[in-house]
Amino acid sequence: MNHLLLDLKYHWAVFGLAIFKPMVTLNGYPVPVRWGQNVIPVAPGAYHLHVHVPGILPPQVGNADLQVWVAQGQSVAVEYRAPAWSFSPGALGPAPQPWNGLAYQLALLGALLIPLILILVLLGAVLVSIAN
Repeated sequence: MNHLLLDLKYHWAVFGLAIFKPMVTLNGYPVPVRWGQNVIPVAPGAYHLHVHVPGILPPQVGNADLQVWVAQGQSVAVEYRAPAWSFSPGALGPAPQPWNGLAYQLALLGALLIPLILILVLLGAVLVSIAN
């Protein structure tokens, strides 16, 4: 039996993607999948694989396409990594794939966390000075 072994992943920094179900099409036909390992039975032949995650802005996050050839009696392993930044493309191909947009996402998290840490440090300093 031939299989397409599709591993669908998202980065911890964008854990919100977990609420969205990834969308996969093979030769234009939808295939039911979930995050993680998916075993898709296929006949031998050429396939156009498309993966994206539905979103709000943009409406499709992490578009990625790949041509896959499955020979008789073969299983083909493919990994999809959703981007860490919504406006970056997804990565699709043999494992391991890169986390596209990770630098943007980490910069955004840093830009949000550094001011929060500074506020907490200043608040702690004020509370210590009040206590003395």
